[in-house]
Amino acid sequence: MNDTAMAIPTTLLCGFLGSGKTTRINRMIGDGALKNALFLVNDFGSINIDAELIESREDSILRLNNGCACCGIAGNFSAQLRDIKRWEQRPEQLVFEASGIARPRPLMQLFDAAQGYALNVAESLIDASAFERHYRDPAIDDIFIAQIREVTRLRINRLNWLSAAQRDLITREIIAINPQATLIFEENFEESPGEPPPPMPAMNRTASGPLASRSVTLPRPIDVAALDALLASTATELVRAKGTVTANDTARTRYLVQFAGGRATRVATTAGKTQALVVIGHQGEALSAFIDALDAL
Repeated sequence: MNDTAMAIPTTLLCGFLGSGKTTRINRMIGDGALKNALFLVNDFGSINIDAELIESREDSILRLNNGCACCGIAGNFSAQLRDIKRWEQRPEQLVFEASGIARPRPLMQLFDAAQGYALNVAESLIDASAFERHYRDPAIDDIFIAQIREVTRLRINRLNWLSAAQRDLITREIIAINPQATLIFEENFEESPGEPPPPMPAMNRTASGPLASRSVTLPRPIDVAALDALLASTATELVRAKGTVTANDTARTRYLVQFAGGRATRVATTAGKTQALVVIGHQGEALSAFIDALDAL
């Protein structure tokens, strides 16, 4: 058998922060369509896998009873790819989740050069409700546009949050950036379908400093209404926030908190053990004040 026949078919999943890559992976795992696949993910702890699907845990590798596996991305990615080919249970397919601020082309070139892998699909997810916000933000627009322009397939979600006129406009703008891409429209993408969260303020054009990332530990139960208000008041400075917190209510309810595309959501969860938020935003006094306020909750 030649090297091409033995190559592991690979899917590259790209998309800006909060575009829904984790939701996409959760669905790919949950629907059982892929067999003996390896999912290489950036945020291993965020993958929501039903307990009955888990067959075993081996260090950082989670093996499922449908033959699939999940693991985090190592520091030396090229070395990790070489190691995967030597696994006793060699995957028949690979799904790679790129960082939310990664440009697709260098990753596509890496897989093209990697022996034993065949890049079949390079796909970017686009949150239609956040398109205009990201497209007009001078701090991130080059990355956002590259994620649209450099792939062969675009999966556009959260369209149900928009009016028909908004959808038509955004679709035309996406096609203008990458007229050759195959477009897939997902009307009901959310894991918990329902009314969209209320829109946050439009992007403040002065919020254009370089991006900074901070991790804030919240070790004690907090006032989640105060957190909601804090996210709303700093919406123009934030690009992404994600994490789990415990409320100071009687039940000590745990919540998955997310901020993306100018909107914040908070959903009760039993997953995860950490109590922290990872925050990405425009560097400056406003973001620093937001971090200080989080610490004070």
